[in-house]
Amino acid sequence: MLLAELALAPAIAIAIYFYYRDKYEKEPLNLLLAAFICGFLSTILVIIIQMPLIGLIKEINNFIAKIFLESFVGAGIIEEGTKFMIFMLLIYKNKEFNEPYDAILYAVMISLGFAAFENVGYVLGAYLKGGMVLGFSTVLLRALLSVPAHALFAVIMGYYLGIAKFSQDTQAESRNISKALGVAIVMHGFFDFFLFLRVGVAFFYLMISFIILWRIAFRDIRIQLDKSPFKPKK
Repeated sequence: MLLAELALAPAIAIAIYFYYRDKYEKEPLNLLLAAFICGFLSTILVIIIQMPLIGLIKEINNFIAKIFLESFVGAGIIEEGTKFMIFMLLIYKNKEFNEPYDAILYAVMISLGFAAFENVGYVLGAYLKGGMVLGFSTVLLRALLSVPAHALFAVIMGYYLGIAKFSQDTQAESRNISKALGVAIVMHGFFDFFLFLRVGVAFFYLMISFIILWRIAFRDIRIQLDKSPFKPKK
């Protein structure tokens, strides 16, 4: 179905971009694909956890409290926590994780797998509700915002995991592992909070936060690429 293919396209395109940013020592495609598939399938687990929680949150009468919990707990903690768990189980001790940028790349692949499943669900849901017009508009909006945002949260998580992996002491490693999860949760929470408010001033803050995320992400990518032990000596 065309809409399903279009829903998958942003995640695939961004994944290719991050793969080609890995300039000095390419990661094996089978492990990258495994990371993507695990992220894709993890969406099912997230939905199972989220459903009863969202049901409880909907009983709350205060609108701000409701969207705060949806953003920081329903989305931030549960979604980023699940991606983090997959990374730690699948990638962190893997011998292929041998340079700082690898953490960013694998975290992005997991996150884009998650975003791909989520995107297909939202787009097909929009199609069933409002036909092709709503389906296409949902594809466009999520391609510009939601899918890139998932990748950006992953860059930040991967940045700190890359620092943790190559830290010289266990305290620094533990501290940066905690930062990897904590900062990703906070960034995701604020992003969704502004998105769920659905008012003009909130959209302004959403755009500001999105620009800041991009700037942080490009800085983190550059820093970790420069640390590569495979980088040619000048």
